[in-house]
Amino acid sequence: MLVFLWFLTWDAHAQPFVANARAARFVAAVVINDFHTAQAGGGYVFSYESQETEDSLSAKLDRWFSGADPHAIAMEPAEKQTLFGFYWAASMMPANSACFRDIADPACRDDLSTWMAREFDDDPRFVRAYESARKLLGLPPLVAGAH
Repeated sequence: MLVFLWFLTWDAHAQPFVANARAARFVAAVVINDFHTAQAGGGYVFSYESQETEDSLSAKLDRWFSGADPHAIAMEPAEKQTLFGFYWAASMMPANSACFRDIADPACRDDLSTWMAREFDDDPRFVRAYESARKLLGLPPLVAGAH
């Protein structure tokens, strides 16, 4: 019986990263919105290459989320960690979340902040998801309570 329980526990922690398409689209929307703000001269969160376009950025995000190229996006490790935080929050939100219709909707901010708070509190689901994606996405080591 103990061997069976150990196997179930090990198997649950060993699940490989497979991107949630809806969550990846949400992250792309966040990044593209930030990119447009940066191009307009406003404040922005993420760094972009000088020759970046919306199409090239979208393609890089798709490649990054595929797990095929952890260096597909040229961002600092902390920025990649932030992207993954948005991704995880989106993957936890219900399909009918306002975030999947309009990221500017105040209801989206409420949905997002609920899950981001859980991330910052080191929700075990976040930690497991992060660790399963860390190598494939080139994420930095996770420091408890420091994200």
